[in-house]
Amino acid sequence: MDYLFRHSSDLDHYTAEAFTLRCFDDRFWKAFKNFLKEQGYRYIDPESVAGGAKILSSPEKESDRDFMLREIEKSIQLHHTQKVLLFTHYDCGAYGGLDRFAGDQEKQFTFHQQELEKAKTVVQDAFPELIVETYFIDKEGVAKMG
Repeated sequence: MDYLFRHSSDLDHYTAEAFTLRCFDDRFWKAFKNFLKEQGYRYIDPESVAGGAKILSSPEKESDRDFMLREIEKSIQLHHTQKVLLFTHYDCGAYGGLDRFAGDQEKQFTFHQQELEKAKTVVQDAFPELIVETYFIDKEGVAKMG
């Protein structure tokens, strides 16, 4: 093969330490990545979709939620995942951004707390054996919720 990029990949099977669900907004990628590294996560099953945990708490279509629950199920089946980390973030366009809250950051934060709690409940109802943690990312870093 004519490789454009060479990198040796470890093909050993792994156990996912967590299934992670975050928004694909690149502004918060480094905070997310460095948070996981600092917490000691080496093997994750990552998902990135518009709004992150929104796909579970307030999906545009019910089939979106069903899709993500199937992804979690596959992570459990294939990689023996026992923990799910759910993320939302500051000024998320999928939620209407900060404009939705007329610039009120406290209203935005409270809203995201509620959304993350709804998403957590959806996952726990579907997979009661899983540990589910929720997080909010802003310009200062990652805050644990609930």
